[in-house]
Amino acid sequence: MKEAIAQLPAGIRDRLSQAGRLADESGLDLYLVGGTVRDMLLGWSRTDIDLVVEGDGMGFGGRLARAAGGRCTPHPRFLTTTVDLPEGINMDVATARSETYERPGALPRVASAPMDVDLARRDFTINAMAVSLNERRFGDLVDPFNGRADLQKKRVRILHNGSFIDDPTRLFRAVRFEQRLRFRLERGTERRFREAVAGGMVGNLSGPRLLEQLRLICVESDPWPIFERLERLGALSAIHPALASDEGLETLVREISRTGGPAPSTYDGWWILYLVALFRPRREETLQSVVDRLKPNRRLRRAIEDMSRWSRVEQAVESGAIETPADFCRAVRTISEDTMLFVTLTHPDEGMRRRCESYYHKHRHMRLSIDGGTLKDLGIPVGPEYGRILDEVLSMKINGEIGTADEERRAARDLWLRLHRPTH
Repeated sequence: MKEAIAQLPAGIRDRLSQAGRLADESGLDLYLVGGTVRDMLLGWSRTDIDLVVEGDGMGFGGRLARAAGGRCTPHPRFLTTTVDLPEGINMDVATARSETYERPGALPRVASAPMDVDLARRDFTINAMAVSLNERRFGDLVDPFNGRADLQKKRVRILHNGSFIDDPTRLFRAVRFEQRLRFRLERGTERRFREAVAGGMVGNLSGPRLLEQLRLICVESDPWPIFERLERLGALSAIHPALASDEGLETLVREISRTGGPAPSTYDGWWILYLVALFRPRREETLQSVVDRLKPNRRLRRAIEDMSRWSRVEQAVESGAIETPADFCRAVRTISEDTMLFVTLTHPDEGMRRRCESYYHKHRHMRLSIDGGTLKDLGIPVGPEYGRILDEVLSMKINGEIGTADEERRAARDLWLRLHRPTH
């Protein structure tokens, strides 16, 4: 393993050596563990590092942060500390621990334990390896469950037959690793997987924990194969019968996944778009049942529920009740950004998609250069008609009838005169 460590970026190697020296000075055994070891053996690089200490991992994490000039954030419930280093490297430093489950699907109780117990509590053999960082055994691989052999065989294997019962989130993690690594579930693992699903283990997970597993799928580089595999294994419909995928889901997910999609670089809701694709189209009472099961946060709930509002807008466009860009803006401006980006990316009708793109990229950002002060300077008396005038001028600008600040002022003045033109 020394050769594999030598292939890591220099900054990470230096920090691991520093951590090993500090562990020696503290009389502690320190290990590189889990996904870090797995990815290192696969030749993949990463900047988040998982360390385990036999002893006080939280105290060691604090000392490491001080020695490296970084920040530490303790997580006492799980006996871990996150160390953020100045160069952007993140280290999770955990106490070697055992986990016990009061009931299937419950969060575990943790307690300090030897390293062999810590590895035995993990999810899959490929994540149950460790590498010593102490000087006397630097680079030695600890692999009690033959994880390295499973890496070579390209398979995901659980450590014991009750693994999915203890923690049903492992069902979703198993498929994420399988598809991300392009591995396969080991035969016995797939059998236990199907047994756990058939036995109702997914139902033992709370809505928020299930939703987090779905979110983690959506932040993978290619979510569709994971959804497809979960569907074939019965896990999607085990969350809720309405979540069984349909022929249109792949198209939607692929559309969202296309690179260079029309979204600002600061947009942070891609995972929400995938879930909107998964949840649509459903009858409102069915959709409410899904929402009640998963208990999404306010943003996701709104994005899901606004699909019904979008359907009504779509019908109004098709019937001719909404004609101009300004009409469209008024109809959709209270629909969430996530929902509007979803339909912008996925709507099958080219004309409707262009209308959505114009709104999303251009029209919703339009602002007037004039305001109430301008209207007052134009000699228009202060009153409730200010709002109507400004709204009408903005509609004219959205519809392309005016463009410059002078044209806005003239339009406002003309609107006032028209409103107060004497009638005979």
